[in-house]
Amino acid sequence: MRLTKFAIKRPAAMTIIILFFVVMGLLGYSRLSADLYPRVNIPFITVFVAYPGAGAKEIETQVVKPIEEAVSSLPKIKRTTSTSSEGRGVVIVEFEMTANTDLAAIDVQKKVDGIAGILPRDTETPVVNKFDFNAEPIMTIALSGNLPREQIYLAAKDIVKEQVQKVAGVAEVTIMGGKEREIQVKVDRHKLDTYGLSINQILARILLENQNVPLGRLEEGKRELVVRMVGEFNDLADLAKLQIPLPTGGAIRLQDVAEISDSFKDMQVYSRLNGLDAVGVVIQKQSDASIVTTADLVKNEAEKIRREMPPGVDLVVASDTATFIRAALDNTTENLLEAVLMTSLVLFLFLREWRSLFIVLLAIPTSIISTFMMMYLLNFSLNIVSLTGLTVCVGILVDDSIVILENIYRHLQMGKTPWQAALDGRREIGLAAIAITLSDVVIFLPIAFLTGMVGQFFRQFGLTVVCATLFSLFVSFTLTPMLASRLLGNGEREGRQKTSLLAGIARIGSRVTSSLTTWTVPLGYKTLAVYQRLLNWALMHRRTVIAAYLAVILATGALIPLKAIGTEF
Repeated sequence: MRLTKFAIKRPAAMTIIILFFVVMGLLGYSRLSADLYPRVNIPFITVFVAYPGAGAKEIETQVVKPIEEAVSSLPKIKRTTSTSSEGRGVVIVEFEMTANTDLAAIDVQKKVDGIAGILPRDTETPVVNKFDFNAEPIMTIALSGNLPREQIYLAAKDIVKEQVQKVAGVAEVTIMGGKEREIQVKVDRHKLDTYGLSINQILARILLENQNVPLGRLEEGKRELVVRMVGEFNDLADLAKLQIPLPTGGAIRLQDVAEISDSFKDMQVYSRLNGLDAVGVVIQKQSDASIVTTADLVKNEAEKIRREMPPGVDLVVASDTATFIRAALDNTTENLLEAVLMTSLVLFLFLREWRSLFIVLLAIPTSIISTFMMMYLLNFSLNIVSLTGLTVCVGILVDDSIVILENIYRHLQMGKTPWQAALDGRREIGLAAIAITLSDVVIFLPIAFLTGMVGQFFRQFGLTVVCATLFSLFVSFTLTPMLASRLLGNGEREGRQKTSLLAGIARIGSRVTSSLTTWTVPLGYKTLAVYQRLLNWALMHRRTVIAAYLAVILATGALIPLKAIGTEF
């Protein structure tokens, strides 16, 4: 009661307190990220290793097995599975649900880095990834035109990729399709046999000669210079003149046993746009970045890049995941607004007075906006699950204020002053309002603590509803009685109505609510009040009513074990 007395006696101070929550909620809303699904801890870590040219057996024994043995000592591992195929191996490490996926990914990366020295020399750097529903590519940019493929590829690599990687929230940019330059050394096997050489000797010689080596420091008076030996090949002529030592003594040039050409890599991935050859630039976001925000920033950057493209190259945003997410979130937001509107209409039919409607409806935006502050503090995001939680609780948010406001009206009709009626009405109905709120809390709060994958999805749903409901209780104890003591006057509610459109709607609402309890049906030459008769019968046959409801509950619960309703994730 002290909180309600303070709100009624100090309306300015209470208004500042409520405005604090509203402003903080608006600030939190502006900083909430927008994703399709909530961020969940999916306990799967994958290790991908490419070993070009190696068979599945070599991949299994030389790459996969060492990785499995290295990560097997990590804590909270549930199982490890692997796949070996030509040229690549994949190790999937599944952790327990209680494991922190971020820390687990770091631990796996450390273990894989620790055995990098024992992996075959030609294996590429192992890639460690954690699974994330929101980590899929968010956008694909396509480059096409009448220029050769290799020039379009260079534009994608040197212009698009370089600039997109600098955009905030972008984690990785991958180029798909196009022709990439490659220096090819085609060795003649028969010539190797003639000179008694092997392909490994050729590879070792090229790797040994094609590198820059630091040689130390050189002091020259007061200056100190860093010295290095430049040994990388500058052109094909340098590579062709590379000396290959022979087992019998002497040496030959590389061009004597191989054909050297400046060509392109074999194309294994093709990208097409509207049936025409193109080069795709696939963009992935960082795990903690907002899909919608990152996509908008990339689009803005793409507009700048389009002006830098060489003549004849067109840049098109071929796919944008944020479009679907934005549409889904907008649809959910529309449902939220529609729920508020429909709630307003229903409330006006029953309350039949604009002041009452204003007081009760003020609880909805105040509670919802304040909930955004808690969502930000709890590191939630705007997604289908959290917005659905807000939509579900729209009707709940007005329960407390309605019961308190109705009781305040009852005290007003007793002849009390608005100030005293607001205080007495709140005091008398306070426990009922708390019971209404806690009945919702005890339903939705356990949802936030469900275990497993489903529990992680619905955590944001449950806590969003709980926070909004608790804020509605706070509003009903402060804002509702405070406004009632200022806006409501003495007398009957209908007595304050004036001849206007609102008054007409109020009269219609009065007839509707009255007909709900006096609805009759003809029965011969008599009429029967259906609702009153049904209510009287239910009160006189309590055991029958309870038994009927228990039967309905048991029948409903039996639908799942009887396979009448299927189950899935």
